[in-house]
Amino acid sequence: MPYRLSAFADEISTDIQVQMDHLLDNGVKFCAMRGANGKNVMEFEDFQVAIMKPQFINRGIRFSCIGSPIGKIKITDPLEPEVERLKKAIKLAKGFETKVIRVFSFYIPAGEEPGKHRTEVLQRMKTLADVAKAEGANLLVENEKGLYGDVADRHLEVLEHIAAPHVRGCFDFSNFVQCDEDPLAAWGKLKKHIVDIHVKDCRRADRKECPAGQGDGKVREILKDAFSSGWAGYLTLEPHLSASGQFQGFTGGALFKTAVDALKGVLAEVGAK
Repeated sequence: MPYRLSAFADEISTDIQVQMDHLLDNGVKFCAMRGANGKNVMEFEDFQVAIMKPQFINRGIRFSCIGSPIGKIKITDPLEPEVERLKKAIKLAKGFETKVIRVFSFYIPAGEEPGKHRTEVLQRMKTLADVAKAEGANLLVENEKGLYGDVADRHLEVLEHIAAPHVRGCFDFSNFVQCDEDPLAAWGKLKKHIVDIHVKDCRRADRKECPAGQGDGKVREILKDAFSSGWAGYLTLEPHLSASGQFQGFTGGALFKTAVDALKGVLAEVGAK
């Protein structure tokens, strides 16, 4: 089966010219727009979008999604500002000619049982989904440690509660390792909902990110199953090989090539082309 490569290009550089150079040098034709020129995508003004978009488009790079941080707030924080941010993200998505916005399922206060906040999380996620539907946008819900949906069962619960074709899932190998989950078992539960796989592997022993196939994310097994079953979403590189943070990671140009080469090696092994 063919595959489509995307990347969070701000992991390469803040400079969009450098971003584009490295994307194209490595055969990556899609960008998950999370940041550029030292700004998070949510800080972009209209004139900046108007300047940046044609530069990417003219070099043959399209946008797979807006990598927003929406939902990366505590479940106890007010929702209204997040709804307004989603409306801005939808406007940004239209500006970059994509319909997809990545979102998250809210942080649970440390030490508290996630189930305590189940009703509130599900209501909030449904609200975000309704706003997106009204504007003709699609949401991509990501798993990450500390969120309500950080483990497969709760991630699945969020997606099945919304139960709408414009809301799908993102699968991150490393984040499941960080949560002490078996990524392959998580994939089995979630795969029918997944349209974007974030390519970031992780070693369980030291919780350090590493190139695809070199950690405990079961990247080979999952990609083999995905492509043998006809999966046709995006493979979005988010390597975090130099630095890993709550809101952004960094890899740099040289290690980005290492990350892409490692992924392509795994894809060749599993028969994806």
